Amino acid sequence: TGSLLAQDIQVNRQNKTIAVTADESTTADAEIAVLAIGYHNYGPTQDAAFQENVRAAERITKALLDAKVPKANIETDELRLRRAQIDEKWTADMKKERQFEAGQSWHVTVSASEAQAVVDLAVKAGANEVDDVEWNVADPLALQAKAGGAALAKAKTIADQMAKGLGTKLGELVYASNRAPVAKMWRGMTVNTSTAMVASTAEKQPKLTLFPQKVKSDATVYAVFSIE
Repeated sequence: TGSLLAQDIQVNRQNKTIAVTADESTTADAEIAVLAIGYHNYGPTQDAAFQENVRAAERITKALLDAKVPKANIETDELRLRRAQIDEKWTADMKKERQFEAGQSWHVTVSASEAQAVVDLAVKAGANEVDDVEWNVADPLALQAKAGGAALAKAKTIADQMAKGLGTKLGELVYASNRAPVAKMWRGMTVNTSTAMVASTAEKQPKLTLFPQKVKSDATVYAVFSIE
């Protein structure tokens, strides 16, 4: 089959082994969301741009903390203050008021079920930048282990087919190695944010809608089996 031909298979008649390399992946529903939220502004002077940014940052972070998002889950990603790049499309007044620009951004880790409410809350508090959401599971190592187990089972199936093709029987697993990406661990973060309390508003306003992605883990297993 095509999947069989895609495998890196070696047969060694001297020590009577079959070596197989197999790839497999496993998916799971997202449990963790890392939100990229920020605030960007301009000012006629360096101090004015900076002070406005600080005030906005305080409103945004206070709103998150008031909603019971753990402080350990809010990380500053970037802080910038610089002379603005003048856009020729700006009017003379805009150019005068936009001499400097400032910006702050944060990574906010919450449960996937709270992601939508927290983004809405941050935007309502003044955040004007929202980037891609990083979706993950609470235990990425467990998901990787599941992918590794599936890859090993696939390798054994392929090796068994090869053994039958050689007119022999597959023996025990002699050696196996698993190559997988380094899992990102949520060190120092409280990932259980189910107690976050975000008040709903009766106001009808346009809002960004998040659709959690499936989390995928890949594994490549190299396995060597004996043959009789």
